[in-house]
Amino acid sequence: MTLKELIEEAHKIVPKISCKIFAKNPSEYFVIDVREETEIRETGMIDNAVNIPRGLIEMKLSPSGNQELNADTPIIVYCGGGSRASLAGKTLIEIGFKNVQNLEGGYRGWKEFSD
Repeated sequence: MTLKELIEEAHKIVPKISCKIFAKNPSEYFVIDVREETEIRETGMIDNAVNIPRGLIEMKLSPSGNQELNADTPIIVYCGGGSRASLAGKTLIEIGFKNVQNLEGGYRGWKEFSD
């Protein structure tokens, strides 16, 4: 399977949430920025987001291993544009989280929306 096919599959599994809907009540969600720290230093991140790079998602989170999170916790994942976040969201679903959404447009989309 190619990377493009993996991303397409992840996009089918992980629903998107628009910036407009997310902005109505961002504190309702556990927000994960899956970009690398160097990207965040260059651009910033969404307020109250937690940085967990995509490659560490399954090692850092589990539905039963964290008192803040359970399987039904509403989670928003985002990256620069949406592809890595979809892959991370798919991983979260595979390990047992049930309410995972990908922020449409990623951080770039959020900046355009919020500026």
